[in-house]
Amino acid sequence: MSELKHGPQSAAKRWFSRVRMALLGLVALYAFAVVLVMTPIIQTHVLYAHYIDSISFNKFNHPEHYGLAPGKTVNLQLTSSDNTTIGAWFIFSDPFYQDLPYPPPQNRDFSFPRRELIPAALAQKPTILFLHGNTGTRAHPLRTVLYTAFTARLSANVLVIDYRGFGDSEGHPTVHGVSKDARAGWDYLMSQGAKPEDVLILGHSLGTAIAGLLSAELGREGIHPRGTVLMSPFSSVRRLIDQYYLFGCLPLLKPLSVIPLAPRMISWSLVHRFDTLTLVPDMKSSVLIVHADDDKDIPASHASAIFDAFLQPHLPSSAEFPENPFSHQEWDNYTAQDALRVSTRKEVVSSTRIEGYGLYEEMLPEVVEKEGRRVALLRTERGGHDIGRVEGVHDTIGRMFRFY
Repeated sequence: MSELKHGPQSAAKRWFSRVRMALLGLVALYAFAVVLVMTPIIQTHVLYAHYIDSISFNKFNHPEHYGLAPGKTVNLQLTSSDNTTIGAWFIFSDPFYQDLPYPPPQNRDFSFPRRELIPAALAQKPTILFLHGNTGTRAHPLRTVLYTAFTARLSANVLVIDYRGFGDSEGHPTVHGVSKDARAGWDYLMSQGAKPEDVLILGHSLGTAIAGLLSAELGREGIHPRGTVLMSPFSSVRRLIDQYYLFGCLPLLKPLSVIPLAPRMISWSLVHRFDTLTLVPDMKSSVLIVHADDDKDIPASHASAIFDAFLQPHLPSSAEFPENPFSHQEWDNYTAQDALRVSTRKEVVSSTRIEGYGLYEEMLPEVVEKEGRRVALLRTERGGHDIGRVEGVHDTIGRMFRFY
C-alpha cells in the first residue's frame, strides 16, 4: 500500500526534475549563444562569413567558368592605401563589348590583353562600383547574374571587388580595412579616366554599410558620385543584433533587455561597428534605398529607418513616449507631436503604391531642389534578401540615375 501511495508522487517528482533540467539546459545554451555573440573572432566570422564558398568560386582568371561571356571581364589586382592587394573584376557594358572583335584573343597566360580597353569603356558608358554582401566571392552565382543584368539592362560597366580576406584578396576584414578596399575600387576607376558623376556606388546587404562609408567619405571631400544605392541594408550592426532571431523564431538578445547594463555590455563587445545611420549627414549624393518586405535575413524596417534619417532635417522631432503612462497631458502631447510629424511627412514625401509590386517613396520636387539631390525608398512585396534580381529594381535604378 505504501508503494502504491507514493508511486504517483515519485513519478511527479521525476517529471518536475526532468523539466527543471531541460530548462537549465536551455538557459545554459542561451548563455553560451550570448557569449559567442560577444566573442570578437565569432563576430568576425558571422558578420563577414568570408571563408564560406571561397574554395568553390576561385578561378578568377576565368570568369567564363561562372557564366560571363568570354573576353567580357578583366581580372584585376588592386592595391588599397595600406598596401593590401585585393582582387577585382571589371565587366564591360554590353554595348561596348558587342563592338569588340569576336572571338576574343587567347588568354593562355592569364594576361587579359583587354585591360587597356577599360578607359575607353569608362568614357563610353557609366559604371557601377558593386560592393557585395558577406559570404563567398565576386564569382558567386547570385552576384554574376547581377553583373549580367547591370551590363545588359542598364548598359553599364561594372567594377566588383572582393574585400580583404575574401576570395583572392589579402588580409583579414575589418571596418576600416574594407572601407579602404572600397576606396581602392573608386580610386582605380578615377585613375582610368572615369568622372565621379559617371560612377554609381551600389552595395548589397553588408555591402550597403561599406557603400555608406565610401559615400560619406566622398561627401566629406566634396566629391559627388552619380549616386548611392543601398539594397537590403541594415541601419546598424547593433540594431541588427537586437532584432536577430535564432532559427527565425527565437529572439537572441531581447531577454537581456530586462537586465541592467546587459545591453550596454553587448554594445561594448561589438568589434565591427557598422552604423549607416550615423553616416547619413555626410552622404551628399542622391540615394536610393531598396528592400523587400519578405526579406528573412534583414527586416525591411531597417530601410525605412535609413530613409527617415534622410528626411529628419525636414520633419519635426520625434514624439517621446510618455514617462508617466497615467498622465493625460503627456499622452496628449505625444499624440499631437506624432500627428504633426505624420502630416509634415506628407508635405515632404510623395508615395506611390504599385498593386502587386510594392511602395515607392521619394522626396517631393521642392525638397529635392532644396537638398540638391534625390532620396527615395522602394519597398517591394517580394524579392527576398537578394532583391537585386528583381527587374523593377533595375528599372528604378535606371530611371533615377539616368542610365536610360
